[in-house]
Amino acid sequence: MDARAKALAALERAARGAGASTAVRVAANADASEAALASARALAHDALHRGSWADADECWRGVYAAATVAWARRAVANGRDEGGERARDALRALDLAAMLGGAWFRDDVRDAIADVRAMRGKRERPRARRWSASIDEGESTAGRDGDETATRRADVSMEAFYRDFMAKRGEDGESSDCGTPIVLDALVKHWPAVTKWRDGAYLDEIVGDRTVPVELGKTYVDDAWSQKLMTMREFMDAYVDGDDDESTRRASGGADVGYLAQHELFEQCPELKRDIEEPLYCALGTGTVCAVNAWFGPAHTESPAHTDPHHNLLCQVIGVKRVRLFAPSETPKMYPRDAPMSNTSRVDVMHPNLDEFPLFVDVEFIDATLYPGDALYIPPGWWHRVKAATVSFSVSYWWD
Repeated sequence: MDARAKALAALERAARGAGASTAVRVAANADASEAALASARALAHDALHRGSWADADECWRGVYAAATVAWARRAVANGRDEGGERARDALRALDLAAMLGGAWFRDDVRDAIADVRAMRGKRERPRARRWSASIDEGESTAGRDGDETATRRADVSMEAFYRDFMAKRGEDGESSDCGTPIVLDALVKHWPAVTKWRDGAYLDEIVGDRTVPVELGKTYVDDAWSQKLMTMREFMDAYVDGDDDESTRRASGGADVGYLAQHELFEQCPELKRDIEEPLYCALGTGTVCAVNAWFGPAHTESPAHTDPHHNLLCQVIGVKRVRLFAPSETPKMYPRDAPMSNTSRVDVMHPNLDEFPLFVDVEFIDATLYPGDALYIPPGWWHRVKAATVSFSVSYWWD
């Protein structure tokens, strides 16, 4: 029995308790029609989006991935594909399977994506991206020494990183603050990504046809915030290229801001993973990275002050980002939101309303600026607000 057959058998056993057995049998049936496979996909999609995402039964992820792979292969094999429309639809469906399917049939999904992309043949030459030529203006290092208060060091040993930053305690040894932030100067400057991703045409060529989730709106706490699926090429055309004038964006209330945020792009598109390298510091602790996320967007994209439960190494690939950090001891002054967003502050930390949030008046903070090749260590529980000063691409590593 091959690996796929074993996975399907395991999925069928797991599906019995979730009412998904019929859908699994359809996905496993080599003679299933395109329409039957489409129905199985739709059933799994509905199950995954019924109620809370966290409560969805894992087996439905497997059903969605298996049915999508079978449907996509059948769709591109059936009939003519004038203009490549069926291949585009199949690739979009497979990208959704990569995002929704989790670990189930991950290799099958990737193989199907590679086959569909190869079937499409040579694509149009990627056009030049205006932002790739103008980034240098925003990355000037003028004023680099002195425009931040975070500790900045280069070539920090593993021992020193763990002792002085990752496991740092107060002088009494009893401080509740776990760790202390540090900017690791030029830590990832050697990554091929630091050079290659500056050229938007390179990203267009490598992943321009891949479908990704894009956040629309100023920040995720705004009422007008939403998400939309689009290809990376569509995202760059609509939101990364063009005018980065801040006054224009403020006038629109941030509605024209698009952000590819906290997305596991490198699991979905391993072609890009070859351009980065996991920093050795991530091996400290359990030695297991929880997530590697991409953060890509135009100038002025912003994450409001929030905390993460993991150790976080935020690596800057292109552009400049500014980060304001607050220690866990400042939490009462941060006015956390109610659950399930209790890790996000109610305060606009750059323009606080002190009548509404009076404790914030004497809050203590640390500022850091990240340039291409730099990395910022953010310990668990530290509040951090992040804003891009230019077109920016960052990669974050979370570990325990």
